[in-house]
Amino acid sequence: MLHGRIARKRMVGGIAVALVGFGVASVYAASNGVTAEAVDVYCNANGGNCSSIICIAEADNFRNGLLNKSGTIYRAGARWTNKLVYDTDFFDPERTGQSFDNDTFEFDAAGNGLAYVCLHGTCNDMPGTTCTVQSQCGAGVCVGDGPFSSSGHCANNVDRLLITTADAFGNHHGGAINYSTGLVKWGESPQSGSFAGAGTNGGINFGLLSNSCGVRPGFMMQQTLPLFAGMTVLGIVMPVTFGSDDVDAPVRGTALSNAYAVNPNGSIGRAWADSIVGIPQNDGGPCGPGNYTNGGGRGITGCGAQLTVTADISQATVLWDRDTENWNQAVDDNNDSLGTQWFGWWYHCNYDCNTFPFLR
Repeated sequence: MLHGRIARKRMVGGIAVALVGFGVASVYAASNGVTAEAVDVYCNANGGNCSSIICIAEADNFRNGLLNKSGTIYRAGARWTNKLVYDTDFFDPERTGQSFDNDTFEFDAAGNGLAYVCLHGTCNDMPGTTCTVQSQCGAGVCVGDGPFSSSGHCANNVDRLLITTADAFGNHHGGAINYSTGLVKWGESPQSGSFAGAGTNGGINFGLLSNSCGVRPGFMMQQTLPLFAGMTVLGIVMPVTFGSDDVDAPVRGTALSNAYAVNPNGSIGRAWADSIVGIPQNDGGPCGPGNYTNGGGRGITGCGAQLTVTADISQATVLWDRDTENWNQAVDDNNDSLGTQWFGWWYHCNYDCNTFPFLR
């Protein structure tokens, strides 16, 4: 299991500078709440045809691990589960213009600096078309089929979704939360300013998403960058190969909160990606046919990774957000992202994704 290291300039202008003394403020703002929203029981709009997954334990294991640590700096933020998770909790009313949208007082409420969401998603971006080179996929990308495979499958840039249960009392979007369009914005604060058009009334600095096919290689920027409005770090699960997906993994939340317990001065971005090794390999299916010889599992069925995404105004700041910002600094809104001119990521795979890269 290997890491990827990339920070990529998206817009012309700016000079990379040494990472010296950036982002450490002496007075913390109050963004130390830990929010969790998760659904285990999914039903149709009439409350029937229900099915179950395991998500609440995953979000709670993260939240409780932070809150119960001796000497913790964190406090309880919002916690909503099952039918109390509304799609409107995630949409920003300044972006949608709809008064029923309410991230202002729910998922992205001021003061809630860390937030974990575990919901269904959709895997509708890989229709099953095989490929060996990018040109066979048109506007899409050719995603490799993993270790020792010479072929891959085409993936398209399809908006990514979080999906809550259809019978949630306060839904106004059919239970679907599209976070790739710019209507879901997290982390805007007086310190970040209103660069994202979402006001300055948010709080999230470290957002965590556990949902099916949350992001796909080749489209990491397009599918996640619209979320940033002051948030410095996004953690997300990235299935890679055709048929791979996030699976129920309550220990994922435990593995991440353990990183805070062991080293509160450690990077939160690295903690998310690297905590994949704390998930048992048999939690999910293997990468490739047969057993786990070529990797797989660790909260993912097939080949995949836990991905950290950062966005900010310069190479220096985006790398600081990704590699340096620690659990203590994450509650300080003075460290908020100030823009999305630069984009960086760090991933930790459940297979050898350096030898066998994501894209053909």
